[in-house]
Amino acid sequence: MSEMVIEEESSKIWRVLEVSYPSVFQNLALEEALTRSRMLPTFRPIVRLWRNPPSVIVGRFQNVGAEVDVELCEQNDIAIARRFTGGGSVFHDMGNLNLTLVTGHPEGITLGQLHEKNASIILDLLARLGAEGVLVRPNSIHVGGRKISGAAATLGQRFALWHASILISTDVLMLQRVLAPSQVIRETRSIRSNWHPVTTLAEVLHRSVDLEHVQRTLLQSCRSALDAKLERSELLEDEKQYSKFLYERKYASQDWNLHGNWKSEELEGKCSEAHTTIAV
Repeated sequence: MSEMVIEEESSKIWRVLEVSYPSVFQNLALEEALTRSRMLPTFRPIVRLWRNPPSVIVGRFQNVGAEVDVELCEQNDIAIARRFTGGGSVFHDMGNLNLTLVTGHPEGITLGQLHEKNASIILDLLARLGAEGVLVRPNSIHVGGRKISGAAATLGQRFALWHASILISTDVLMLQRVLAPSQVIRETRSIRSNWHPVTTLAEVLHRSVDLEHVQRTLLQSCRSALDAKLERSELLEDEKQYSKFLYERKYASQDWNLHGNWKSEELEGKCSEAHTTIAV
């Protein structure tokens, strides 16, 4: 556990951000902004805990129509958003807790190794709460044969982002309904979701679960795994500006969320104005 994630960062103080916006689009914009903030001279490793309103988040390279029941989402006021990391589609609501880690890029590590190392945080959390989870490679955690957590990640030359969702008391029936198309085999060139039966922590423990208690326990698991001091923090001004720019120019756009299209050179110009080198 003590060798977790990035050995060169393990002795540093990690910032804890408990920042959730009322919009899934703002939350995803912040995820990318935090990753890009790795290039700032003031950067410290980040642990972020956050939640989304009812929404479906598709992977960077997915076809929305092949993964999501768009009409059902519209009828139930469920937003459809696209993240900048790969992987499959997920359903979020306020019964879902998300964990994000942003660090420097550990030399020689692969995405598979990153998933395996960071998944131990979730496995430790489950153990502390009385549930036994197992890692199902490449990026899922199951309890009793059902998926309770999934993750996605991206590696750049100088950064690593890993984020995972944990089903605490999520509306599983709605999850199954809105992601129903992802269970159907279709011919498509896009990345497909790997469908698994799901469960929640509340279902596993056969009782209601206090989300604040889960968050506190998750931070304990992070502290143990990262072997580092965790210090609560506010967003930096650069992070706020990157996030605002990405939200307005990218994540608020249907062209991005439904089709994955956007003009990345706009952000490069923005970053140049800030005299900051950002690796895309």
